[in-house]
Amino acid sequence: LVSLLPWKATLPRLLGSPVVFAVLGIPALLEALGTLGELDVHFLMTLAAFASVAIGHSHEGAALLLLFALSQWVEDQLSMSARASLDALSRMTPENAHRVPEESESLASVEDSIDTPSSTLRTGDRIIVRAGEVVPVDAEVIDGTSQVRLDHLTGEPLPIAVAQGDEVMSGALSVDGALLLRVLRPADESTIQKIGRLTTTASASRPQLVTFLDAVAKRWSVAVVISTAVIAIVPPLLFHAPVGPSLYRSLVWLITASPCALILAAPLVYVSGLSVCFSNGVLLKGGRVLDALANANGFAFDKTGTLTTGSATLLRIEELSKDSNARNIASPSSRTRALAAAGSLGRLSVHPISQALAAAAPPEGALEVVEYNMVAGSGVTGIMSFVGEEGVRWEAALGRPAFVSAHLEAGGAAGSALAAVVRGAAGGEDAGGSAVKGESGCVVTALGLRPAKGATGDGAGAAPVAWLLHLQDRVKTSAQEVLEEMAGRGPVYMLTGDCLANAKSVSTQVGPHFTAVYADLRPEDKFAKVRELDEHLKEPSKNGTSIRERIVRALGASSGGLVMVGDGVNDAPALAAATAGISLANSTDGALSTTAVEGSDVLVLRQARDVDGDEDLLRVAWVMHVARAARQLVQQNVFMALFSIGGASVLTLVSDIPLWLGVVLHEGTTVLVALNSLRLFSKLRGSKWGLERPGAVARREGAGAHDVLMEAIGDVRGVFFVCALRVVVPTSMFLDVGGPLA
Repeated sequence: LVSLLPWKATLPRLLGSPVVFAVLGIPALLEALGTLGELDVHFLMTLAAFASVAIGHSHEGAALLLLFALSQWVEDQLSMSARASLDALSRMTPENAHRVPEESESLASVEDSIDTPSSTLRTGDRIIVRAGEVVPVDAEVIDGTSQVRLDHLTGEPLPIAVAQGDEVMSGALSVDGALLLRVLRPADESTIQKIGRLTTTASASRPQLVTFLDAVAKRWSVAVVISTAVIAIVPPLLFHAPVGPSLYRSLVWLITASPCALILAAPLVYVSGLSVCFSNGVLLKGGRVLDALANANGFAFDKTGTLTTGSATLLRIEELSKDSNARNIASPSSRTRALAAAGSLGRLSVHPISQALAAAAPPEGALEVVEYNMVAGSGVTGIMSFVGEEGVRWEAALGRPAFVSAHLEAGGAAGSALAAVVRGAAGGEDAGGSAVKGESGCVVTALGLRPAKGATGDGAGAAPVAWLLHLQDRVKTSAQEVLEEMAGRGPVYMLTGDCLANAKSVSTQVGPHFTAVYADLRPEDKFAKVRELDEHLKEPSKNGTSIRERIVRALGASSGGLVMVGDGVNDAPALAAATAGISLANSTDGALSTTAVEGSDVLVLRQARDVDGDEDLLRVAWVMHVARAARQLVQQNVFMALFSIGGASVLTLVSDIPLWLGVVLHEGTTVLVALNSLRLFSKLRGSKWGLERPGAVARREGAGAHDVLMEAIGDVRGVFFVCALRVVVPTSMFLDVGGPLA
C-alpha cells in the first residue's frame, strides 16, 4: 500500500511488492496449485496477482494479494462471530470429571476424588462438581446446594437453585456451591452431548440454495477463465490491438467477474441464523430447516402441552358402579385408592395427564408397579398391590375410556358389566376410542382395576373397579398472539388426541384462527393427517408456472408445506412427517428426550422461569421470523453480488478501469455481503422475540397502499442504493482523478 502512494519513495516501491509476494503470494500459489482442478476464487485471485507481475504491474498485483488476504481475514472474523454460539456449545462439555467412591452420601464424607474422562462415566457413578465448574453428564443432586446457569443452552439469563433430589443437566455451570451428584445417564446419552451432535449435524447440513450457488460458482469460474483468455487473445489477433493493454484488461476482468461475493451470499446468513437461534435456546438441525420454515405455508399445532400448559389440575374423581350404573363422587377412601393407583402408573409415563395425576397423588401412597406397558395413543397398564391387601394383586389400566373398557372386559362377566358402565359414562363412546365428553375444556381419563390372573385368597373373589378422573388444562397466555401471527401466513390446524368438545373449547379461547380442528386422533392418525395436509399445501407449487416456482423446482426443492408443532414425544411421528417439525421441550432443566431430538427439526428449550411454557410458543413465532429474515438477506446478498459483478464487469469492457479499482470493487462487495449477512443479528434483537415482521404494517388499521408498498420495498431500495454507490462513486473517482492517482 505504501508503494502506491503518489510521492516518490524509492525504498518502499522496491521492497513493498517483493515482501507481499513472499509473505502472501507464495503460500497462496502453493494452495492454488493444490486445488488446480477446482478453479475456485482463490485460484483466480492468485492467477491474477502473478499474471500482473508478468505484464509489469507488480505493485497492483501485490495490492490484490494484500486486499484479498484482508478480505479473507474479515470474512473469517465475521464467520467466527456468527458461529460463536455454535462453537461455545461444542466446547461446553468438560473432558474430565471428579469421580468419588460410590458409597459417598454427603460432601462431608468425600475425602478425595479421582479425575477420570467424562466419557467413561456410567449410570450410578458419583461425582463432585465444585463452584465454577461445569456438570459433565446428566445427574441428580445427592448433597449440596448451588445456583446453576443454563443461559448458554436455554437462553435463561438468571441462574436457578438446585438442591438434594433435583436433576442437573450436563453443561450446567455451578455458580456458587459444590454438588455431590449421582450420574443418571452416561456421557453419550446426556443432554449436552446430544446438543453437540446436533450442532455438528447443523453445521454440516448444506441448504439446497448453498449447494446450488456453489455449483453455479464453479461453472462461473470456468467461464471466467475462458473469457479472460478470449479478452487477452482475440483483440490482438483479430483487431491488431496492443498486447499489453489487452492483457491488462483481461486481468481486470478476471478480478471483477470472479464470483467470490456470490459464493459468500448464503452460507454466512445460515450460520448467523443457526447461531442466533442456539443462543436463544432454539436448536435447529441445519440451514435446510431455515429454508423449510421460510417456505412453509401452513401450520399445525398439538393441543395438550403445546397450546395449553400441559400442567393439568385434578378437579374431581367419580367412582363407577356396575350395579347402579351411576357416577358418584368418590369417597375419601375410594379417592385415596384411585390416586394411589393412577399416580403410581403416571410416574412411569411422560404424558402430561399422567404427570398431572402423579403430582396429585400423595408421595407416601406410591405403589410398586410391575409388568408396566405403554400403548401409544391409548394408555398404560401394570400390575400392583395395595398396602394392607395381602395376596391381592390388581391389573390396572389408565387412559382412554375405550382402552380401559377393553381392559375390564378381559376380566370376565363382572368386568364386562363394568366396562359397559364406563362406555355409558363416556357418552356412548365408540370402538374407535373417542375420548370421554366432559365439561368444556375439561379432560377426562379412566382408571380400571381387575383382579390379576392366578389370584388366591381374598384376591380370587375381588370385583373389578373403575373411576373417571376429571382434569383441567390452561391455555397458554401467548397462544392467541402466536396463532394470530401464524394465521397471517397460511392456514392453521389443530391436531389433538383429545375429544372434539375440549378441542373446540381451546379453539374458542384463542380466537377464530383455526382453519380446521381435528380431534380424537391417535399418533398414527396424526401422522396420516400431517402427511395429507403437507401434500395438499405443496400441491400448488408442484404445478405452478411462476418464475419463482420454476426456480424452486429446478433446485430440486419444493415450495410450501406444513410446520407441525408438538411436544416431541407422542407427536414424534407427526413431527417427522411434516416439512418441518418443531418440538417444545417440557422440562425447565434443559434435558432433551431422545425421541424429541431424533423426531423433530427444531427443538425449543424451556427456560426455568417459564414454568408453564408460555414463552415457548412465542419462540415458535420468533424462529419463523428468523427463517424469513434469513431468506430475505440471502436474496439481498445474491442480488447485491450479481449487481456488483455485472456492473463492474461491464465497466471493465467499456472503459479502462485500473487493476487496483477492480480489486477494490471485488473485495469491497465481498466484505459488504459478509456484513449484510450479520444484519440478521440486529434485525432479530430489536425486540424480545422479534414478532414484528416485514409487511405487518399492512395489518395495522389505517395503513394505506403507499405505506404497505414502501415497507415491502424498503430493504430492496437500500440494497440497490448501496450497490449503486459501490459502482458509481469509485467509477466517477476514476474518471476524475483515477488516472493520475494510478
